[in-house]
Amino acid sequence: MADQSEETMKEEEMARPSQEPEQRSRAVVENIQPSPESRELVRAENTQMLQGAKSLSLHHTEGSGNLAVNNPSNCQITFIQVKPGATEDILPALEKLTVSSKQKQASDSAVKPTDDGSVQGAHPTKDPAKVAAESCRKAIGTHYRSTYVKLIPWEDDDTKHIEDIYTELTLEMSGQKLKSYEDIFLQTTRHGDGIKRVILKGLAGRGKSTIIDKMAYDWACGEALQQFELVFVIRMSAVEQSTELIDSIFEQVLDEDTGVDKNSLSSYISHNQDRVLILFDGFDELKTPVLDKALFGSILKILNRKKERECFVVVTTRPSHYNKLVTGSLIQEPFTLIRVEGFDKEDIKKYVKRFYSDDHNKADRLIQTIKSSNVLADLAKSPMLLLMLCILWREDSKLPETMSRIYSEALEYIFHRKTDMSPDEISKVTNELGKIALHGLLAPEQQLAFPEQVFEPNVLESALKAGILTRQKVLKRMRSHNSIQFMHKTFQECCAGKYLQSLLETNKVEFQRNLKEMIIFRHSGFEYVLRFCAGDNMACTNGILQILAKVSQRLAGLHCYFEGQSKDLPPVEFMKSLLQDQTVIGDWNRDTLNSFIYLLRNVHTCSVENKQTDYLDKVQSVVIKGCHLGGCMSDLVDSMSLMTNLSTVALVDCTLNESTEEYSAISGATSSAALWAYGFKKMKNLQKLIFFKCSLTGGDITHIAPALCDLPNFVELNLDGNPTLGGSAALWAIYFKKMTNLQKVALCRCELTDGEMTHIAPALCDLPNLVELDLRGNGDLGGSAALWAHHFKKMKNLQKLFLSFCSLAHIVPALCDLPNLVELDLEGNQTLGGSDALWAHHFKKMNKLQKLVLRNCSCEDMTHIAPALCDLPNLVELDLGVHQTLGGSPASLMVHHLNKMNNLQILVFNYYSLTDEEAKCIGQALCDLPNMVKLNLWRRDSMSLLLQYDEEPSEG
Repeated sequence: MADQSEETMKEEEMARPSQEPEQRSRAVVENIQPSPESRELVRAENTQMLQGAKSLSLHHTEGSGNLAVNNPSNCQITFIQVKPGATEDILPALEKLTVSSKQKQASDSAVKPTDDGSVQGAHPTKDPAKVAAESCRKAIGTHYRSTYVKLIPWEDDDTKHIEDIYTELTLEMSGQKLKSYEDIFLQTTRHGDGIKRVILKGLAGRGKSTIIDKMAYDWACGEALQQFELVFVIRMSAVEQSTELIDSIFEQVLDEDTGVDKNSLSSYISHNQDRVLILFDGFDELKTPVLDKALFGSILKILNRKKERECFVVVTTRPSHYNKLVTGSLIQEPFTLIRVEGFDKEDIKKYVKRFYSDDHNKADRLIQTIKSSNVLADLAKSPMLLLMLCILWREDSKLPETMSRIYSEALEYIFHRKTDMSPDEISKVTNELGKIALHGLLAPEQQLAFPEQVFEPNVLESALKAGILTRQKVLKRMRSHNSIQFMHKTFQECCAGKYLQSLLETNKVEFQRNLKEMIIFRHSGFEYVLRFCAGDNMACTNGILQILAKVSQRLAGLHCYFEGQSKDLPPVEFMKSLLQDQTVIGDWNRDTLNSFIYLLRNVHTCSVENKQTDYLDKVQSVVIKGCHLGGCMSDLVDSMSLMTNLSTVALVDCTLNESTEEYSAISGATSSAALWAYGFKKMKNLQKLIFFKCSLTGGDITHIAPALCDLPNFVELNLDGNPTLGGSAALWAIYFKKMTNLQKVALCRCELTDGEMTHIAPALCDLPNLVELDLRGNGDLGGSAALWAHHFKKMKNLQKLFLSFCSLAHIVPALCDLPNLVELDLEGNQTLGGSDALWAHHFKKMNKLQKLVLRNCSCEDMTHIAPALCDLPNLVELDLGVHQTLGGSPASLMVHHLNKMNNLQILVFNYYSLTDEEAKCIGQALCDLPNMVKLNLWRRDSMSLLLQYDEEPSEG
């Protein structure tokens, strides 16, 4: 071996320390790249002799083009630049290098104790690719775990950690909602092969980038995607078509001073593709606008599976670039398409609570504000716009008052997020877009999609970049073309409204022509355009209202008046259409209610400050049906109190409060009625107040009742259909004593109990003017009626009493002494007091009784009831309802007693076991009663009407 003596070889053998067979020396390779003129050193074929070398020795080859193509792990190969023919001159130097290398190996191989007492010696050599992967995993894991989200895109120091703000998004695949983003990694082909290309498609601001960051974060924290050794997030906004993946990794993900070897990492990715996840974020932001397949770098080749096809790849895009991504040159089937839909109602709540994790009250108030407005609820579905609302709310817990102001903020936010345009430039682009938007909305078939050619190139590019517009490919008649749409129809309407507003200054004739087209000729579908046009512009608002007043579109005008934020009164005809004697509000949403409140306050202010006619004085009754009033009830009641002649307020099937749980979280109280009940105290002419099916609670009544006590004209309170009042009468019944003018009280269907009647009955019995009491449908009053029924004897002025379906017993004796009772309803009380003989005779004392209902009362024997009723001189209506039999009494006896009821006009009589003969007997006798005008006689076992007599009573 190259002039080495046998003696020298023996010395080297003795100098080498003994090693276990499995131990191998560490290989050290010094790769000094030779210059072109001096590559004559080692021939490739000569390196084969190194393969079996078990001891370190000098090997020498020469010639040109030699490469160490297979480096044994126990060899040190040193490349030295030499000139041709100079080999003999360097041999002594090479022999010297060999000796020093042997000494170094002996030192490395020596067994050394470590600090903890263990033994450290020679260790196995690691694969450089694995070393690079491990180093990379550590570096990017640290990077991903420190992911922060910018709150304001143009402010670098306003951020939140992703773990503090991330909220699950609504992801849909084939119309089905996914439980988690991890589901996208489980999809397979029909043959069971895993699908390794995924597209996340969603409009601007729907959360695509955030979910990519969350995937990387979860992986770095060991919470998900642990089947992957490496995860790379690549922002496509920094990528061109020729960009290589490994270059982007080092430019975007790894630090500049990273110790990761690029070639080794690239080798690992290529040889471990199934262990690598690549997340490409924002294909729509790719820097190369027109693609050339011949120039594709590895990133685009990965998308089209020409390279690293076994890597799992997720790519996000807006709909505008979806058809550019799914082409023959990029992603093809099979792939998984996921729609990123943003937030649903629950997601919105979670996001706001995370944003304001240190201020729960602030979060709850914003949630209620969003829920109360259709406009805000729609905007909040977009994570981008919900973030904007959170930021706006952060300063003083307020949002812009009007829809036009909110959308103006949204437009500025959207443009600033992806562009550096100035406010003037944004306004100019918005105006140009608005011209096209309005033209589309006024088309015979409203146009929501446009060809690219109708836009100026610069305007189109800016709008697409910002995300206000989106592009998608459309196939029509075997030909495809790009279609441009606004990110949401409301943004098209916003731009159209702003353009229409500009026409008032530049072309008033065109402004008026467009208004008439929308309002008079089209009638509907343009409310949002009109609202945006009216936004903060008095002249536009008045122009719109003047035309709306001609076609009686009062709600559209109400919204426009609010959007304009005008302090002047609207046209008189418009006000008269809204403020009538009997004003009815039905199914208005929070936005409409807010506009109505704004109008009421402005009308009152103008009447006071300018001494103008107060149109609020005209209103005598307000009926509100089917409205969610939570959050605006206080303002509404306060505004209605400005109606000086208001006598009746009826709230029917309305929600008055936010949920108790949410309100308690905001205010610490259990009822928001504390905020609005006092407003009723200012309604000095209020006579009648109805809360029908409004879910009132005992806590609500404890605030409402005191406000009513001192009203001088208040005579009627109706709380029908509020089952949540049950169990709380001890808190509020006492206030009835102070309502001395009260004439009518309805507490039906409130789930009151017999125990609560021990509070209610004493409070009502002293009311000197009470003439009507309705307790129907409180099915648990009978258990201890003896404890409270006697209080009814004191209600000397009571004329009408409704006690149906109350499970009462022993109640009739307490009622017989009421001198003015004319109507009594006991329907459905099947336990009136045992045998009919024990209580029926009490009816004889009710001399003024005109109407009696005993339907479904299980009266066992009509021989007791009929005689007690036949002598009542004023009884004109009798409903005996359903009975099983005549109680053993013959039909003739029944007829005998009924024949004495000469004043009877209406009789309802239903039997299960009435024979045809008995029915005939009864019917013939009753038809002879002089005042009978209506008779219903049913046989219930066959559901057949045996006899019906019905005629209009004659005059007098």
